[in-house]
Amino acid sequence: MKAVSLDLDGTIVDMSFANRVWLEEIPRAYSLRHGLPLEEARRVVKEEYDRVGDGRLEWYDLHYWLKRFDLGVEPQELFERSREAVRVYPEVPEVLRWLKERGYRLLLLTNAPREFASFQLRVLGLEDCFDRFFSSFSDFGKIKRSEETYLTILRECSLLPSELVHVGDHFEHDYLVPRRVGIRAFYLDRKGKTSGEFVVRDLREFRDRLANGFG
Repeated sequence: MKAVSLDLDGTIVDMSFANRVWLEEIPRAYSLRHGLPLEEARRVVKEEYDRVGDGRLEWYDLHYWLKRFDLGVEPQELFERSREAVRVYPEVPEVLRWLKERGYRLLLLTNAPREFASFQLRVLGLEDCFDRFFSSFSDFGKIKRSEETYLTILRECSLLPSELVHVGDHFEHDYLVPRRVGIRAFYLDRKGKTSGEFVVRDLREFRDRLANGFG
């Protein structure tokens, strides 16, 4: 095993920042722009999100939503208003250090647009922790439900499927899809609702499984 790839939202950082941007700041901007009560703006925005759904690229495209809602704000404005909501899971720095010390190449793979993910990494001071950073949306025009995303990363990093292990909190995108192309993958279930040979509850447990040869 030469490399470890990790998801971002729900794996390295919690969902506070994403929820603040998508569920608070965008509805607030919509309310101000269109003269609606905040609760009504939340309802309209949520209905539009649901209409698109997370299987389409537009779901992840902040610029698409700012234009669709005619909000007249830039992404960085929303990010700065949400800065204090960027939160790393407590075990992450320790686990990243452990992986680095043992010589693993660290890859970050997220569906989030690059600017969205980069802002969080900068706030947390984690930019230099990763050897490569891939935004499936920004770099490949795909989301991680596509096997081609993982195959492209293997080619980009000159890795065989057997040389990479991936961990993330989306059962399909982070577990089923990479396993279909031969990558060892772990499903991160922080709520503890799932059990199985390749299910972990936090990144410390993932680290321990690596240390024990996945046993």
